Amino acid sequence: MISENLNSQIRAIFFDAGGTLIHLDCPYISSHVQEELGLGLDHNRFRRAQFLGMSRVAELVAAGAGSTEKLKQAFYSTLLPEVGVPPDKLEAAVACVLKLAHSEMLWRITDETHARTLEQLKARGLSLAIVSNSDGRIESAFRQAGIAGYFDFFIDSFNVGVEKPDPEIFRLATERAGVAPNQAAYVGDLYEVDVVGARNAGLIPILYDPFDLNAKADCARIRSIDEMLTLID
Repeated sequence: MISENLNSQIRAIFFDAGGTLIHLDCPYISSHVQEELGLGLDHNRFRRAQFLGMSRVAELVAAGAGSTEKLKQAFYSTLLPEVGVPPDKLEAAVACVLKLAHSEMLWRITDETHARTLEQLKARGLSLAIVSNSDGRIESAFRQAGIAGYFDFFIDSFNVGVEKPDPEIFRLATERAGVAPNQAAYVGDLYEVDVVGARNAGLIPILYDPFDLNAKADCARIRSIDEMLTLID
């Protein structure tokens, strides 16, 4: 999966948040949909459905789509049918989950292996940070996931007033980390948002592609976060 090596000048790695290091709390969402609508969701299909939903959001962003609320609706309208919501219940299910998402951060689950990988990257002297399009709650989400302590800082688009793929949000990260753009790598799961934005800012883009859906992407690709250790090595 790794299509190129990172150069020896890498001093910082910035990560996307949702869909890359943290994921939706599937059991929690499922319990609410079950309680309100009597629908059971397929947990085994949830992670891939999440990825497809994020891909749909990336398409809309690339096409100049509108508000964050519109993007959220498109995300859940893509995800929920993939996990078992029938067409006649989709509108109600989307409304149910959006209501839940407004009241609390649902992106708060991380994989067991991530902490070990992040710890090893820190041990190599790298600056680690999060650069995310979010709603002001991204640092709280990482605290809930239990991995906030591995990061030197968090850049949340809601707080800084600019969002990916605008190169400016990546420049804010390099300035804060005290590195040149070509000394930083950015890891994210959406080509149109993460790869394009990071590359335009002069960073080294790495596409997190867990389902191998972007085989023709013109950048380094990884299927698991721990592959970063091989890239850096």
